[in-house]
Amino acid sequence: MEAVNIRTVREPLYNRLKVQLLEYIESENLQILPTEKELMARYGVSRNTLRRAVKELTAQKVLQPVQGLGTLVYPVPEVTKNSRILVLCDYYSQPFQNETFNKLLFMLNSSHLNSVVMMVDHENIDIARFEEALKDCDGVIVDWFSSYISELLEIVVRSGKKIICLRSPMGNGVPYLTEDIAAGYYKITRHLLELGHTRIAFIGNSNDPARMDGMRKALKERGLSLLPELMVYYDSNFRFTGFEGTEILLERKVPFTAVIAHNDDTALGIQERLLIAGKRIPEDISVIGFDNLSCSEFYPVPLTTCSGDAEAMIRAAIAYLFSARNSGMTLNRFFTPELVIRKSTARLKA
Repeated sequence: MEAVNIRTVREPLYNRLKVQLLEYIESENLQILPTEKELMARYGVSRNTLRRAVKELTAQKVLQPVQGLGTLVYPVPEVTKNSRILVLCDYYSQPFQNETFNKLLFMLNSSHLNSVVMMVDHENIDIARFEEALKDCDGVIVDWFSSYISELLEIVVRSGKKIICLRSPMGNGVPYLTEDIAAGYYKITRHLLELGHTRIAFIGNSNDPARMDGMRKALKERGLSLLPELMVYYDSNFRFTGFEGTEILLERKVPFTAVIAHNDDTALGIQERLLIAGKRIPEDISVIGFDNLSCSEFYPVPLTTCSGDAEAMIRAAIAYLFSARNSGMTLNRFFTPELVIRKSTARLKA
């Protein structure tokens, strides 16, 4: 019998990539795809192959690219140019929240998604105006202070619309996206320890367990602990508290070679008071902050700081609101913060 020549037909690479992407989406419970660059590196494929796989999954309504935002996973059918997000901000906001929400509004505009912004006064809440604004919106993004207004949260819950708190971990049941602050303060403290500093001061809020835990963990690894005489605690964390807290440290006349600030705003006040006192930064005293404010690289001494990726958090927040999957899921996610090393920290001189 004559042998039959069976020709093996290879499956197109983009088809195999589709399967891999679906497995990845399910295993990681994704609501937005990583960037093209990240996916190309992860799977070792070309841009054309990746885009063909994404195009196929888009046709199957698994994915939906949104300009300026990324590629949503299992999007709600209503994601159109008429989609609208209600952005709720308290007028009394920290600088890092102001920067984050300015970036949020810019990204929404770049994505051709509409936004309605309400500034909230805790002492005079316009419930009727809020209810009217909520009617025409697809979801709500709130800041830290606004997430504690129970009357507004109850209205959102009754509406059945999704809500998420951006860049602050909450204990009140509101889904959130934020940095892993404990991990950030561990990195900050370890950075100073690696530079030889052991007399490390802290100016900030002692009622923030994440910050305190991160510092304690790094110190404990070196057989050290927080020094009470170098701790200055405040309920608020602004530029003036950094200035006043540094004055208190200097008046105590106890030696210190580095200061960890509650945030970048506090760090600016710390720098200003140290420079007035004739202290050199970082030759005499290193200073480090948290949040990576856009202005922190222009401080009197460019600030070493730490922060998560604000744009990644914003993309994840928007994707959560517009994802049809796991509609009853509460999203609580921490982003890994990274050190931004500038000129305000240096090795301790022998």
